[in-house]
Amino acid sequence: MEKISRNQENYIIMTVIYDVLNDFKAQDKYSARNIDEIIFEITGMPLKEHSVYAQNLLVAVLTHYGEMVNAFIPHLNDWKWSRLPLLSQAILLMSYAHFYYVEKVDKRIVINIAVELAKKYIEEKQAKFINAILDEVL
Repeated sequence: MEKISRNQENYIIMTVIYDVLNDFKAQDKYSARNIDEIIFEITGMPLKEHSVYAQNLLVAVLTHYGEMVNAFIPHLNDWKWSRLPLLSQAILLMSYAHFYYVEKVDKRIVINIAVELAKKYIEEKQAKFINAILDEVL
């Protein structure tokens, strides 16, 4: 198995969470698809072949989804969670899980990872929004 960088791994994790959120949105509930199936579709590798970091992050997002969303809601001001772009939701969830459930790292590192992903894959305005929300929630 080829070694991938943490940046590549973060992209894969974000993509898997985005795909799961698409399933939520399409069906108003988590689909019956297994997380292993989703991860294999996206990456071509089963979950167990990914790093412990990736495994823990993805499981934390699925296990604590409701709790995480509830942590963000009071900080969204005039926004509703359901109206946020799914990629923004994926980045926020990934960041929350990283900080609270996976690794004890400085919140600035977690926010920096989130902002870099947002700048690369969504618009600058959303990157600033994600930065501000994570600064309050983490």
